[in-house]
Amino acid sequence: MSATDLNEPAAPLPKGFVPLPVLSESGFDSLIGSFSIRDDDNRLVAGFRIEPRHCNHAGTCHGGMLATICDGYLATTAMYENNLQVPILPTISLTVDFLAPGPIGAWVEFRADVLRVTRNTVFVQGIGRIDGNPVVRTSAVFKRPPPDPEGFDTGAKLRDFLRKPT
Repeated sequence: MSATDLNEPAAPLPKGFVPLPVLSESGFDSLIGSFSIRDDDNRLVAGFRIEPRHCNHAGTCHGGMLATICDGYLATTAMYENNLQVPILPTISLTVDFLAPGPIGAWVEFRADVLRVTRNTVFVQGIGRIDGNPVVRTSAVFKRPPPDPEGFDTGAKLRDFLRKPT
């Protein structure tokens, strides 16, 4: 990889995807960036383009990057697709199976299923694919805080954000 590769402009996002803003100028998210999302018939789809900063010494997407996106996306999906009225879903358990390498420049697209929402926990599973081929499979269990109708509701904010007329 050359310095030229690092400075090439990123490919455009696939149709309908909008980037989630990074909420802090410091910390982990500011280093790795965020992922992009779109609504697909009231289901949340996410993706990100693999950049050199996301890669390991072999030049493919680092498993830690994939795990980070899986963790954030699964929780975000649960909040988006359910009226949980919470700002965050803390992770209790995250399982990630790495199925294939992801090369620099590839678009990884994620889809998830919320399996069950209980009073205290949320169960979600998902798959990330490159060009239709699975590269990562994941499942998670999240702690569900009590709903707070007066507090910050991440799911409602995301639904408003994605469904605004363009």
